[in-house]
Amino acid sequence: MKYLGLLSIILLAGCQSTPTFCEKEPDSDLCNQKTYQYGTDQALKEFETKKSNKAFALGQTSDGWEFYGYSEGYSSTHKAKKEALAQCQKRVDKHGTDGKCELIR
Repeated sequence: MKYLGLLSIILLAGCQSTPTFCEKEPDSDLCNQKTYQYGTDQALKEFETKKSNKAFALGQTSDGWEFYGYSEGYSSTHKAKKEALAQCQKRVDKHGTDGKCELIR
């Protein structure tokens, strides 16, 4: 029992969150909010008001369309990220043009 606290600290120290696309590629157009379409900008503003375990994914297609997906309130940030990416990619795929979604928040 006396090592339980130490084990917890070691496990937590090994847990790192995956950086978002914009943390890795801050100069990308995908990360420049000034270039976002009105609907995306409004969704991002709404997303920012959400509380916890949230994620926002954005995708831009070769023909100039923009798609997003976001989630919040999941039991973990990992699950929220997975859902946001899935929602975004589903919209891109439905459009029928090449495009890939990235986590930006």
